[in-house]
Amino acid sequence: MKKALTVFSILIICNISFSQEKKPDLPKENNGIETLEEPVFRFHPNPVDDELFVIGAYKIKTIEIIDVLGKSVAIYHFDKSIIRMNVSQLKPGMYLLKVTDNKDRLDVKKLIVK
Repeated sequence: MKKALTVFSILIICNISFSQEKKPDLPKENNGIETLEEPVFRFHPNPVDDELFVIGAYKIKTIEIIDVLGKSVAIYHFDKSIIRMNVSQLKPGMYLLKVTDNKDRLDVKKLIVK
């Protein structure tokens, strides 16, 4: 019984010492996809009628609007961080708003058009 208690104590001590070791910092990439600390962009209103405002954390390079079937409906190129877009030509429904900034960070958010 004393040997079992000693072995058990050693295992507990080893487990505690290993669990308190500093683990190496993992890279921010996972399978080639960067983990974002801050959002690439925000937008409003959602749902939208005709005018959509897109605000980027940095200058926005491209905005792509994708329908629910995965088809690209529109691609716009910019070099600014605050954008006002007329989306009145879009049919009512759900779309994806795919934004790339000038640091080549990509973010996708759901957009509802009334």
